[in-house]
Amino acid sequence: MGESQRLTESLHDWRRAIFRWGIWNITYRFWIKLHVAGWENIPSENPVLMMGNHIAALDPGIIISFFPDRDIVPLAKTEAFEQPVLRYFVRHWGAIRVNRGEADLKALKLAFEHMNSGSIVMLYAEGTRSPSGLIEGQEGTAYMGVKTNAMIVPVAIWGSRGFPRTWLQEYRRTKVYVQFGRPFRFKQEGGKLPREHFRAMTDEAMYRIAELLPEELRGCYSELDRATTEFLDFDFPWTPVTTRLPRRVLESKRVTIGRLPLIENTTSS
Repeated sequence: MGESQRLTESLHDWRRAIFRWGIWNITYRFWIKLHVAGWENIPSENPVLMMGNHIAALDPGIIISFFPDRDIVPLAKTEAFEQPVLRYFVRHWGAIRVNRGEADLKALKLAFEHMNSGSIVMLYAEGTRSPSGLIEGQEGTAYMGVKTNAMIVPVAIWGSRGFPRTWLQEYRRTKVYVQFGRPFRFKQEGGKLPREHFRAMTDEAMYRIAELLPEELRGCYSELDRATTEFLDFDFPWTPVTTRLPRRVLESKRVTIGRLPLIENTTSS
């Protein structure tokens, strides 16, 4: 790593710390009541790729506010770097610019570098917002997972749709829920994978997100009995994060009734 790159990363480090402080001490104190489940599913070391759904503009800010002993760096579409308000945050946070709809090798390289340096990379598998329910995942998700051989943590978020209108209408903190699922890797058997394998891998990973969401938000992945794990590997050693969630978070236990996960029995962490 060159001197200029080290300086850039140092700038990002303290800017991220300031952003996180503001989110936890202002946003979560006055505007949002955050509920989290499955925190223990985040590995404490080795390359990690988070893969989640995207309901509202608020989602990335919530996910990157977590600090499981390392920064979470999101992939952000090129358009985000051109919008007046968003570009301030994505540039100062050091988000990875990605061109949608193509094999962006530069974004892949940057993601690989971030993971190797200890950060967690966050991507939104659908490639855009889907406020009414999951839409078909983009195959680039599986491609990145295969090329980096990272552990993939599925993450689901809901309750963020409509903020800040919901806060203004009710004049109380909006409840937002985040649930992390069991990590997995994509199976690799060597050689070049056919295109249909990437499609199958992506769909299998999307079902891992769908099972974390309330039923009405599972969209085209609602039929959980169709989920397979042919290309997913869960059998590898990993150590869960030991960092505790800040006190302002309501840490919840994941409770499953049938195959519908719910968040309840909430207590302050």
